[in-house]
Amino acid sequence: MTSIQSPRRSSEAEKASTHYTASVLVPPALDEAALKLDQHGIPLSPQPSADPKDPLNWPRWLKWVVLVQICALSFTTYLSASMVSPAFVPLSRYLHRSLSDTGHTTSIVVATTGLSPFLWNPLSNVIGRRPIWLLCLLGSAATSAASGAAHGFAELLALRALAGVFTGVPQALGPPTVCDLFFAHERGLYMGLYAVASIGGAHAAPLLGGFVARAAGWRWTFYAPAVAFAALLLPFALSVPETLFSRHHAAASRGRSWGDLLLMRRLPRARQKRLRAVDFARAWQMLRYPSVLLPGLYLAVSLGYGSIIFVLSGPALFSSLYGFQPHQIGLLVGLSLTLGNLAGELFAGRFCDWVSEVRALRRGGRRRAEDRLVAMLPGAVLTPVGLVVEGVCVQRRTHWVGPAVGIALASVGFQVVTTVVFTYTAECYKPQTPHTATILNFLRDTFGFCVAFYDLQMGAALGFQLAWILLALVNVAFFLPVLLLFWKGEHWRERLGEPGFDGDL
Repeated sequence: MTSIQSPRRSSEAEKASTHYTASVLVPPALDEAALKLDQHGIPLSPQPSADPKDPLNWPRWLKWVVLVQICALSFTTYLSASMVSPAFVPLSRYLHRSLSDTGHTTSIVVATTGLSPFLWNPLSNVIGRRPIWLLCLLGSAATSAASGAAHGFAELLALRALAGVFTGVPQALGPPTVCDLFFAHERGLYMGLYAVASIGGAHAAPLLGGFVARAAGWRWTFYAPAVAFAALLLPFALSVPETLFSRHHAAASRGRSWGDLLLMRRLPRARQKRLRAVDFARAWQMLRYPSVLLPGLYLAVSLGYGSIIFVLSGPALFSSLYGFQPHQIGLLVGLSLTLGNLAGELFAGRFCDWVSEVRALRRGGRRRAEDRLVAMLPGAVLTPVGLVVEGVCVQRRTHWVGPAVGIALASVGFQVVTTVVFTYTAECYKPQTPHTATILNFLRDTFGFCVAFYDLQMGAALGFQLAWILLALVNVAFFLPVLLLFWKGEHWRERLGEPGFDGDL
């Protein structure tokens, strides 16, 4: 796509455009007659520019090349965060620390990962996304290798904290990059693929880490991700161009060369070219918007009680209950989480897009972001149900299949919630997607970090059945305010207005 031509329209498409032009992002030079439409006759959002360097105009194969490699990097960063978890028992012996203390070698990565986007997003808006992606690969490889060579608890903890700074880059730039590449009506699917790769890495970590620890020792649970990061560096450098693009400053027509895209030459730039102190605080301003705050809090609780709690408590529970070795713990926890993760995404992404499209057609082509929240309902049910199932099975010392089923159910639910929340918030505030992604990840990672301080202690004090039921009720309680958005979300956004800043050049 190198130029914009006036499309032929049906009467339905004409009607759709009159209802939708207030919501679609239309460049000033583009009148309504030249609006580009999707396959159902609804105007595309955002409207692409006439510049072939615009990522929305890239050929589909190039978009897939970029998406696959970003997903691979995101998978590896999350894998590196908790690959050591099945080996907590031998690692705690080496460090002369309790299992609870040893768990902080994973939870500290979660904490700094959640904080690092406050650094990376402002930098990427000035120097571009591509340099930050490459820095992430180098830093992640170095800190993973150094963690494997650590000799003491304090040294390992410090290196893991530093590793989280670099592994936070995919959290910061993943959702904005998906929005750079794809139109609004496609984002449910592609945001879901990115989410399944990210969460899949965290869920596959116990599965792979158990076998790596068994074959080569706990140090290789750090060395193996370092090797993977190094292997990704060359293909990433050669085939992932800059995706940040300012349509407001794009020329009517420009030539495109691969060198320009990789070297970031002749790309339209926005007015802001300097980094300012206020840029590091922009993300916090998104907390005043209910369409970000309410789903963000619910996502955080869903991560804690639909994923992290199983990774952190699994080594202690299943080594004592079933006498499992690290590789067996990794199989039970990692395989259950991974299968649930994949099953959830098979449902969530396309269903989320389908709900949005069908409801938009019913109202004459006008999209409403809150329609996507309908797709969250299965996840809101399965996450607490899965947590309760595991708690009951652990308390009653059932066969290990029982806890595995509970973990898988919770994982399905958490994946559905993740896909819908990221897609919904991106549709509500697309120009601010880097900032909303930063807040969402900060909330969920901070909550996930805190889980390590009370999960086993709470289970031991109350019994795991009662403890997990109480935590499931907390999860349900945080979902109830999200329901209000379905009726009030659009009204609240109109009252608050658009944020007076964006995250794009």
